[in-house]
Formats: sequence, structure tokens, C-alpha cells
Amino acid sequence: MHSDEIQALLKVKATPRVHEDEQETRFNGKPQSKRCSTWLLVCDCILLGYFCFYWNGLPSLRLGATFNSSIEGSDPLRFNYTCVPSQACWPTTNQWADFNRTINGHLKLTVPWAAPCYAGSDGCQQVTTNYMNSSARTSQYGAMEFLDWESCGLSSCMLNSFSPSAPVDGTCSLGRLSTYHVEAHTANDVQKTLNFVRAHDIRLSIKNSGHDYFGRSNAANSLAIWTRNMKNARYHKTFQATGCQSTLENVGEIGAGISAQEAWEFFEPLGMLVTVGATGSVGVAGGYGQGGGHGPLGPMYGLMVDNAIEFDVITADGRARTINACSPAEDAELFWAMRGGGGGTFAVMISYKFQLHPAVPLNVYSFQASFPVPEGQLDITESVVHRDVIRALASNQALFASHGMAGYNFVLPDHMVSLQILPSTNTELIKNITSSYNKFLSRYPGLNITENAYYTFHKFSEWYAFAQTPSIARNGPVGVGISESGRFLPKRLFSRPQAVEKLVDAVVTAMQISFTNGGGGAAQLYATGPFSQPVNSGTGVNPAFRDALWEVIMGGIWTSNTPESVRRQIRNTISTSIGPFKALTPGGGCYMNEGDWTEENWQQTFFGSNYDRLLEVKRLFDPSGLFNCWKCIGWSGYDE
Repeated sequence: MHSDEIQALLKVKATPRVHEDEQETRFNGKPQSKRCSTWLLVCDCILLGYFCFYWNGLPSLRLGATFNSSIEGSDPLRFNYTCVPSQACWPTTNQWADFNRTINGHLKLTVPWAAPCYAGSDGCQQVTTNYMNSSARTSQYGAMEFLDWESCGLSSCMLNSFSPSAPVDGTCSLGRLSTYHVEAHTANDVQKTLNFVRAHDIRLSIKNSGHDYFGRSNAANSLAIWTRNMKNARYHKTFQATGCQSTLENVGEIGAGISAQEAWEFFEPLGMLVTVGATGSVGVAGGYGQGGGHGPLGPMYGLMVDNAIEFDVITADGRARTINACSPAEDAELFWAMRGGGGGTFAVMISYKFQLHPAVPLNVYSFQASFPVPEGQLDITESVVHRDVIRALASNQALFASHGMAGYNFVLPDHMVSLQILPSTNTELIKNITSSYNKFLSRYPGLNITENAYYTFHKFSEWYAFAQTPSIARNGPVGVGISESGRFLPKRLFSRPQAVEKLVDAVVTAMQISFTNGGGGAAQLYATGPFSQPVNSGTGVNPAFRDALWEVIMGGIWTSNTPESVRRQIRNTISTSIGPFKALTPGGGCYMNEGDWTEENWQQTFFGSNYDRLLEVKRLFDPSGLFNCWKCIGWSGYDE
């Protein structure tokens, strides 16, 4: 960044203007006053806590109050790093320029991805062509996977997702994106950035790929570290972790910016599998590899954090550390915490070393069908076909899990998609395991079956190409606004017919809530967790993940053309629709990366019994709260 560019930006440094927009909305069925305070500064705006929040709906989490954790003894850290461009603490032009020289010119001005379309420039066509393409979005800092986290109040630079070539009006602005970001290539870039934000009391944000349902990887008026360009990859036939006595075989090592697709493309020719997820553009070492990391190999080989062996990180004090289970006590605790306690919380990941697995074929049973058209208005709670299909899947799930078989199941008001994936050299085994399920679906009267087939993919890349067919891929759109909530469903709910019936009731009730209130009505039933690895002592991941046969996801989408009142309705609907599952699982939880960002009991829900221990690690390595993200460990609350 040149000093004249910085100077131009600093000229707008003025007294902040605060705009407050209050509207009545509903949260969990009760009227709320929604207050969203927007500070119009250099990067357009900053929200208090960088989120709108429900003012009266969260009485214990209101502005001006001390945050009270629902878990005893888990008080938040006292966060500093609040300097904004209107204050004397903000760096001068010369200080920014000096800092930029220390990181080899990697300090960048952020430009929203869709800016060329507002300017009418030639670059717009590339944006519109790829607006809903995940890989295109992750390839630059100026876009997030979901539109929620590109906007800040009325400040945004969005296109119409399903018609991106449509004319736009208004002003393109940064929304929640940082004005400046560091395009980190080395550990030195990260160290110098951490030293700089500490010296100037600036808020920090860390972005890898931007696959983010919580807005944790960006924050207005922060200095961002973008790790996507840390692209090294290495295969170790044998590997001895620092300080450990044992030698391991088949270990992978990747830089923080390597995506899932880049990882399997590197290790697949070496005859190895990587425990990645369902989306190729997700960063392996970011929130995925630090928050848990589930996918089609999870039931057989465990979560990504189960396969973690060693990390190279930079802690808040700017110190480079290599950490693993054999490290001295404090560093070993940090390693434990970063294996499931969440990204952007304890340290900046530089390099991730993990267990690879010799490649075996991925055997798939794929079933897709549309449901009979109901007589009159659809009531999913009374739909026999919905109940029968969900019951059949639930009744077979324990059997599937016992063989290490994963499942992606999408049940919608008018159709279903069910994929069962078994890594095995025995390519006939999946037919035996799914025989009962297959017969039930194949013979069910009235189903319009469009796919009922078995496949064997000898490479992970072949499986992934199959999963990108439109009928499957459309269940995970990007380039839209999204609301999501989730819940772990433990194995006890699958053990007896009476329990299964309660589970079926919960699924159809949740779908009906969503269907009749603008949420779309879809339920996603993921069987991708670490069922084969029930012991959680080595990782900081939510213990509820170990006992879950399903992770249920309820979600709804919106676009830039969706009125704000409808967006609020979708958010509230999706939050409400998870209620039937909460009633079935008191004290339970959900995956911290795939939950509801409005979740009130977030410590228990996202982290379970590990929260207090994770908080102690946070206090030890980041006592001043340099790493601060939404409902992460030690989050400072709505009044931050």
C-alpha cells in the first residue's frame, strides 16, 4: 500500500456518526426491539459487537450490562483493542507505511468483490459469472461465502444472487470487511501484524476461506490477517513430532491457506486420503481444522482434529510455537484447545500436520425421489411419506454408523436426497449394509424415483465430482444470505422404536415450522461425525459430537432483493425450528461452526463441558483478548 493511498483514506477520519435503526421484530415468538447501531467510519461502519442483536430478547446480555456466562466461573476476558480511525491511537500514515515495509508490501486496501459492477467497469462480468461459485469467492479477501457477513447495517456491496447481472444502484461500501488486510505469506507477516495491532490497540480479525456462518472471520474497523496465500504442502513418509518418542507414518503437512481440494489434489497421487469435508474450497487448517472438521470420512477415521498431530502457530504475544501432545504442559494444553476449541481464538495457525490414510475406494448408495403431491395444503407433520422415510433412515442409522458409513441426507417438502458413503476395499459391502433401507425405498408406493444406484469411486476427487451434480450441490448454495441452526442427536434416540418415533416427530415438526414460516422447510441430516472415536480426552471439541449419530441442520436463504422484514422472519423461523430437537436433547449441543449465531446458551451449546478448560487456556495465552470473535471462547459479549 502506498502512503498516498493511506493518506486518502485517513482524510475521512472524522467524528463518528451513529445511526440507530429500531424496528420491532420477533424472537422465539415474542416481540423484540431490534437495535442496530452503526458507526460510519473509514471502513463504512462498525456494529456494536459487529452484529445486530435482539435488545429485549436477551435480558442478561444487553448493552451496558456485565456479561453473565451461563456456565459458572466462565467470565469473559476484558477485551481491549478498540481503537478506531477517529481516535488519536489510530496509526499515522507514516506508521502504516513503516509497518507495510516490515511485511514486504503485503498490506492491502480491501475492495469489495462486486465493486466493478457498481462502477460499471470491465471486471463486472467475471464477478457476475462466478457470483455463486465458492472457489471464486474464497480467492479474494473482498468477498465472504455468505452475504450476511459482507453487510453492516445499510452498508454493503451486494448483487442479486440469482440474477447477478441485474442493474445495481446505490453505493458500494465495505460493510463488515476490514479497510486494510494483510495478505500473509509467512510467519513473519503474522508476527509483525500481531505486534502492530498490540502496539496500536487495533481490533484484529483472521480470515482463511470465509466459509463462516457466524461472521467470525471479519469485523469492521479491524486489521485483518488473510491466511489464504500460505500454500505449502508436504508429505512425510515417516514423521516424529517435536519432543515425541514415537515415529508415525503417512503424515501430511499443509500451510494455513490450503483448501480441501488443494489438499486432496496434492495427497491423492501419493495414494492418501485426507479427512476433509464436503466442500472443496473450505480451508482445512482454519475453522474447519480447529473447530472439529467432519465429512464423508468422519465415521471411519474421525474428525479432522482427531487426525491432528502438530501445529505451528503464532500466539498473541507474537511468539512462534510448535505444539503437540508431547509439548511442555502449557503448550500441550494449547494444542488440546486448538483441536476443537475453534479458529481465530487461541493463536494464528501457520502449519497443520495431520494423519493421512491409505486410499481405499469410496462406495456410495445414492437415492433421490420426489414425494407424491398431497391432497390440499401440505402439513409435513401429517405427511405419511415424510414420516416413513425419516423413520426408515433413523432405524438403520446405528447399523450404518457401526460400519463407519457416512451419510448426507436432505429431506425437503417435495423431495429427498440420500447419500450413504462407505470407504472400503470391499465394494459389495455397502449393498449388504443398506439392503433393508434400499428395499424400503425402492418399493415405497408413490415415490417418483429419479436415482437409485450404487457407485464405486476409486479416488476422492471422483466422489467429489459426483457430489457436485446440481441435484446434490444445490443443497449447499453460497453467494446468498443464510440463516442456520443445528443440533447433535445422540445415539440413544436411535436405540428403540419409541425413541425413533420421538425423533421422527421432532424432524417433521421442525420442517413444518420452517415450511409455514418462510424458512423453506428443509432438514439436513448429516451422519458424518466421529462415531468410531468415542474418547474425547485428546481434543477440545464439544463432547456431544462423540455421541451423535446425526447432526441436524435447519437453514433458510435470502438474497439482496429480500426485504429486511422477510430476512428477519427467516432468521427467527430457523432459530425457532431447532426447538423440537432442543426439547429432545436437554443439555445437548451442536457443532460450533454450524449453529445459530443468535444462540443464547452458546457456551454449553457450542463447547459443552469443555468450555471452562478452554477458557483457562484462552486466559493463559491471550490474557488481553487480542483474538476476539463472535461467541468464541472468552467472547466479551454483546456490549463489547
